[in-house]
Amino acid sequence: MIAEVTQYMRPNGRQVNHDLEIDDKCQEKYQEIVDCGARLAAEQLMTLEVSQTIETEDFDFDIILTPGGNLNDNKIALEKMILRFDKNECLKRIAEFDQ
Repeated sequence: MIAEVTQYMRPNGRQVNHDLEIDDKCQEKYQEIVDCGARLAAEQLMTLEVSQTIETEDFDFDIILTPGGNLNDNKIALEKMILRFDKNECLKRIAEFDQ
């Protein structure tokens, strides 16, 4: 399946959208992320680590850091983060933030 990932580019945080092929087992959870109005994002830090997040307009719901050197390792970490996504918890936090 294809997931859209927003990459924040240095030095000014310019956003570039990428399509990433991820495991089909992520499809249901990825759709839940989108249904919550959230998205996947990534950026390479100055330490060369990669920060990957599930973010909403107002906050980062989940984050994972990877060493950054291996695209496949980064993708596997992203898939794990997608699979642990909790739609109900995300909606709860969105509601709390909107109060």
